[in-house]
Amino acid sequence: MTLEFGRRAMLGGVTAMAGVALADTVNSAHAKISKRPLARHSHKIETRFVEFANPIEEFEAHFRMERDLVESQGTALTWYHWLLYLVPGDQSPITLLRYEGMEYSYFRKVADHTYRIHAHNVSMPLGLETNDYISSLKNPVTGETVAVPTSLLLNDPGTVHSPKGFRNLTGDGSYVQPYRQFRVENSMLKLDSVRTAPPHWPINHMESSIQEIPYESFLDKRISNLLCTSKAVYVFPYSKWLGMGDRPGHLLGFIDAYKIPSVDDFPDPFLHRMQREHPELLEPRWGEFSRAASFAY
Repeated sequence: MTLEFGRRAMLGGVTAMAGVALADTVNSAHAKISKRPLARHSHKIETRFVEFANPIEEFEAHFRMERDLVESQGTALTWYHWLLYLVPGDQSPITLLRYEGMEYSYFRKVADHTYRIHAHNVSMPLGLETNDYISSLKNPVTGETVAVPTSLLLNDPGTVHSPKGFRNLTGDGSYVQPYRQFRVENSMLKLDSVRTAPPHWPINHMESSIQEIPYESFLDKRISNLLCTSKAVYVFPYSKWLGMGDRPGHLLGFIDAYKIPSVDDFPDPFLHRMQREHPELLEPRWGEFSRAASFAY
């Protein structure tokens, strides 16, 4: 999946770039951008799309945002809050609960410009009124009180990512090229992306995200792991614990995420609960790479 996500925020202030002309090319044609000065007025928005010289450069930019453009193997870690909405087929959407969680992704370079990626997620439910961790709530549609488990996503099938697109490890080896668009807004570099469901997942699963990083950081190619922030929307079927049966509708999640360097950067209450309840998930699950792929890299 990713949520990376991928998914994590630059801490600290952002230096304004007003009055600075953008270069036609970035680090040997890394990204071509129209040469115009940024807005001099503090509230004036300047925005432009980014064009890359070739698919490899665009892929490398994407991987720096979502993962880490390493030479062998690496990890990317995200902490997030997200609101969960129940969208019945016959009434208005209902805000259901809040989650606090993490995504841990780990990847290995398996060929030139090609990475195999696995990940896991842990999402802990919080009540909307108390902002404390909860174990049950009243389903506003059925009226039943239901147990709300911690959401553990441990069955991600894994993907292989390259300039040609994504290949799901349990699929037939065909490439899926997600929608992807880089753009500059004033001093920020943003990435819009949309991905559909992996094979064997519900067909109505979709994820769409906007990641952002200070443009100056993006231009510094010494930074292989861009600690970006991410906003994302997920559409997916009702969870079984809700007890919705055959009722029409689906769930919608809106996520606010930070890409961080280490588990030590989690907020203390979340970190301490993870250490008590799921300490093994604070580490990469490198054993996932022992699973055979359904195609050659």
